[in-house]
Amino acid sequence: FAPRSPALALALASGRPRRGGSANPSTELVRKLKQTRDAKEIFCLLDDYDKDVNTFVVATAMGKLRRFGKSREALHVFERSKLRGIALNVMAYNAAISASGRNWEGAWALFDELQRRQLEPTIITYSALISACEKGGQWGEALALFDDLQQRGLEPNIITCSALISACEKGGQ
Repeated sequence: FAPRSPALALALASGRPRRGGSANPSTELVRKLKQTRDAKEIFCLLDDYDKDVNTFVVATAMGKLRRFGKSREALHVFERSKLRGIALNVMAYNAAISASGRNWEGAWALFDELQRRQLEPTIITYSALISACEKGGQWGEALALFDDLQQRGLEPNIITCSALISACEKGGQ
């Protein structure tokens, strides 16, 4: 990882935050992750900042990997973080469910795990899981999830509704 500006290089070398920056290493890591241009750089950053990795860093790295089309690698980051004992929050689980793609059963397993850990699913959780069901051809499961989210008092958004409509359409419903 090479800093893009001389000021950033100097700030990083001196250990001081750059102007407008943060002394918190996790905050710096998130900023760097958002600027990365490839998946390899993400893994290098995670290794370099190993002790500063937290749930927000994990979710940020996973989201960036997914944008690079590296869903399998995103799930690897999630599993590796669990093994390291990082207390993952619903945001990290949402990223993992989204990374599951067509593996709707894997997405369901993550949803079940999230609930066992007594984390509260959000509309993003449900949207990601309905999308996984849609990709996996499970329109009935998608409908059941839609009912469940409404029973929990969550308000469906356009993403949720689009995924549900697509799931039903693909299922010939």
